Amino acid sequence: MLVALTGLLAVFLHLSLFVYQLGAPVKAEYWLRELKIVKRVIAANIKGPKLVVLGGSNALVGIDSTMLEETVGIPTVNLALHGALNIHYLLLDAREVLRPYDYLLLALEYEAYTRDPNTLWFTNQVMTWDTTYFWDLPLKDKGTFIHAVPLNRLMAGAVAQLQRGRTANVLHRTVANDDDVLRRYAQAFTDTSTGSREVYSVENVDAHGDLRRLPQSRSYREDSDYGLSTPFVAPAHVWDELREFSEYCQARHITLFFAWPPSIKSPMLDAPAVINHVQQHQAYMRQHRMQMLGLPWEFSYERTFFSDTGYHLTPAGRSKHTEALLRYLRPLMLAPS
Repeated sequence: MLVALTGLLAVFLHLSLFVYQLGAPVKAEYWLRELKIVKRVIAANIKGPKLVVLGGSNALVGIDSTMLEETVGIPTVNLALHGALNIHYLLLDAREVLRPYDYLLLALEYEAYTRDPNTLWFTNQVMTWDTTYFWDLPLKDKGTFIHAVPLNRLMAGAVAQLQRGRTANVLHRTVANDDDVLRRYAQAFTDTSTGSREVYSVENVDAHGDLRRLPQSRSYREDSDYGLSTPFVAPAHVWDELREFSEYCQARHITLFFAWPPSIKSPMLDAPAVINHVQQHQAYMRQHRMQMLGLPWEFSYERTFFSDTGYHLTPAGRSKHTEALLRYLRPLMLAPS
């Protein structure tokens, strides 16, 4: 009985610590929350069917929504945020925006298909600036989330919470209110002095949700197989999420397209193991009526088209990648009804 009581006390203290530190001003990507606010407003202002772009930073940086809209003739909004946000989070975000007869272009990084959903980076973002996501999870998923957070992160959050006033103000770790975020977004359109603006901020978002200025243009030098040479097998929870979301779209007459992310041309991507894993992935998607646009090597480009990561394109690379996607989207979206 003593052991059981001690265990219950430990669980109670752990849960109390977890709840106490929620929303603590620790280091995190606060700009993601602000982008999310602005992009949702842009989407809400579109009347009638629209094309929604969703994914990580490969889509945030690498897809030109203006070019998509001008080519297919449908209002387009880019909801893409960050490649390390898990699939459940991204698809939940999409559900808030999608309406019947919309189109969705889902461009996930390769790692999104195989990554643990509750990484330290992801749980840190949720606990810092999107605690609503945690509270809305089913009870079982709440338990899984809490279990994934290491004790040292909880302690760091508790310390930051204790010193909240000083930490938030000195280190600028504050969750801005929605009106302030939208004010700064609107003000950026009339402010021509863009030199001091951060690339990843609401001040750098255009009317479609794209970044107006892209990361520093320099040739990315590293070769990568993007995780495709090792067994590229998505865990059951990933396929469950994608199947459920695909069925959600079909029931609402939402047309769902999957896009391969851009990649740097490399002999590593020509390896038999990579080709085999891609083919298995495609077969599974066809089996579950998920439409993938083209083949991954059709979206591989010279490294001069990449900037600061193997997913981030230069302005020229963004145009090239968008045109490659349009070779598939054009006939599918402009086909006579």
